[in-house]
Amino acid sequence: MVKFERFGGASGVIGVAAIVVQLFLVGVATPDAPMLVRDRTRWELATALRITGGLGLIWFTAGLAARLRHFDTRAAGPPAMVLGAGIMWGFIWLVSGLFSSAAISLATTYQDARAVHFLSVLGVEIVMVLTPVISIAFLAATGAAVLAAPTFPRRYGYMTLFGAVCRAVLGTLDWYGTANFAMRIVDFTLLWVVVTGIHLLGATRPAGEATA
Repeated sequence: MVKFERFGGASGVIGVAAIVVQLFLVGVATPDAPMLVRDRTRWELATALRITGGLGLIWFTAGLAARLRHFDTRAAGPPAMVLGAGIMWGFIWLVSGLFSSAAISLATTYQDARAVHFLSVLGVEIVMVLTPVISIAFLAATGAAVLAAPTFPRRYGYMTLFGAVCRAVLGTLDWYGTANFAMRIVDFTLLWVVVTGIHLLGATRPAGEATA
């Protein structure tokens, strides 16, 4: 179990690194067909990194859920919500990569500019729109599970709940206000994955368990 948790922690760190690199490569712009044709290699690399990031987040979630179930064998409850929300978030990155790959294919093979624009928008918006609400559920369930059982330090549980509240505030301002906080929510959630991954890698262990 400890090895699986550590594998999940490492997967989370690697997944975040892949997502960050692809953000540096292409940002969150919606490319048109000429851009995809001109910079095809860069966009294909970014797409591969996006898919790698999604897979890393899914494995990270599995490792996190395993730790949270250390003192909770019930099928339902916060650990199950963590598993569902985390897998959904990873799946969103996979679908985003699928849209990006399809857009590249349409641009380079079929020269379908309208379809390329449509898929490019979907590839960006599926992450920007859904990450806020999913990350709120992800962090809130994790915080509740940590406070219910000593699987992580309690301060981590409180900070995770605080992070969920902050994301709810930013998400509300983004939705109803004129400011755009979606990218900041993505950034903060990726940072939280790294911090949690470090915990899973062995920085902390559940209470009463010797470090292995």
